[in-house]
Amino acid sequence: MSGDTQGRILLVAKETTLRGLLERLLVARGFSVVDGGTGADTVSLLGSDGPIDLVICERTGPGLDEVALFEEIRRHPDHGRVPILALPPADPECTARALEAGVSDCLAKPFHPTEFLARVERLARPATA
Repeated sequence: MSGDTQGRILLVAKETTLRGLLERLLVARGFSVVDGGTGADTVSLLGSDGPIDLVICERTGPGLDEVALFEEIRRHPDHGRVPILALPPADPECTARALEAGVSDCLAKPFHPTEFLARVERLARPATA
């Protein structure tokens, strides 16, 4: 793979170890990663410093649950169409709630890095590609 950046990903994860692992996988694959922290500032980060090609959300921190975050992103006038990959626990109800809130795809934990990267690459292709 060339040194070109494939796209910018906003990564939201409550668990710092998982966030670090996902970031390393994404950077190794050529993506630029914006740290969305635990979700509180995610929507404000969507438009800052250039477009975001994909939002990946594992879990948010206190004060904002994942479904509220997904709904807030979808209501945003400029960024409501950005793809969202949710990483819910292996619970059909969590997956259903995320899909109902408008996410583009769900990948239940635990997951294999190969499947994670395949879904990311499918969702994060820049619109100009």
